[in-house]
Amino acid sequence: MLSFIYITCRKDPKIEWFIDSLYNQVMDEGFDLSKIQIVIVDYELQYDEYRRELFNQIIRGRFEYVHVEPKPSLIQGKHKVTSVNYFAASIPRNTGICYAKYNYLLFIDDLGVLYPNSFKYMLEYAYKNMVVGFSYKKVYDLSVDNGMITKCREHGGGIDSRIKYFDKDLNKISGTSLFGYSASPLECILKVNGYDEIHSTLGGEDYNYGIRLEKTGTPIYYSKKVLFYESEDFADQGNVFIRRDPLLSDENYKNIMKKYNVVKRWDPNGRKDLSHLLLDLLTRDKYWAEGNDYNLKELREKIQNGGLFNQNFDVNMKLIDGICVKDL
Repeated sequence: MLSFIYITCRKDPKIEWFIDSLYNQVMDEGFDLSKIQIVIVDYELQYDEYRRELFNQIIRGRFEYVHVEPKPSLIQGKHKVTSVNYFAASIPRNTGICYAKYNYLLFIDDLGVLYPNSFKYMLEYAYKNMVVGFSYKKVYDLSVDNGMITKCREHGGGIDSRIKYFDKDLNKISGTSLFGYSASPLECILKVNGYDEIHSTLGGEDYNYGIRLEKTGTPIYYSKKVLFYESEDFADQGNVFIRRDPLLSDENYKNIMKKYNVVKRWDPNGRKDLSHLLLDLLTRDKYWAEGNDYNLKELREKIQNGGLFNQNFDVNMKLIDGICVKDL
């Protein structure tokens, strides 16, 4: 029923916080553990196989799980042809989707612990097949014992802005407000061909997914009832991934808009940079699936049947702004 996709790029993601808190709440609800799968997409695994044993000791047979590295990429990880690692959050998300065995997927960030009573609302949303964004509070001095928060220090800048913005516990939202921890039915994800890897090097893949999904007529919600506390103290201890948002020439910008049949800008006065270009692509009426150069449904079926991700790339591949990856 539920596949949790846990994504990390840190040597110590504090995964025990999430696993312990989830297990406690599953037990409280009397839910069948055999209907839960954990998919751990671990950047560090490609360099350190011993992590498999470390994570196995943490999970201790409580959940069915798979522990995988992100699918190969030209811009990040051991297959990269770029000089540095670039930000590419869509890649581990799509990797997790390929390994998820169930039809309701929940995307979990590292360094987080599930607040009490949150799981029962996750179940409610799963039974109703809803697309839902979850709440978070990024805190200092977070201490967790057996999945329970024993101490933390909140600060205004770390509180999810949506908590104050929305009045109700469950709110219908626009796709632009879908980010961070979230859940979606598999059918919704496949409908828009997953998370846009056209966003690789930039970010914004989560609200991009929300906007495209909204265009299909799918209702999207935000819940205050599912809450994660996340450590600020360990946030800077992960790998450094470069974000790239170059300013484009007027001619280049115009040509790309023409290529994708964009007739109006998201913000007529916005900068002509990569992030604004990707927003402009979303002004089109269609929900668009051109952000990936593969069909995610077909790729998922391949992986589910024991196949492998492609490791043969065109090193002369160009990003959306025309830059060749090997020149980065």
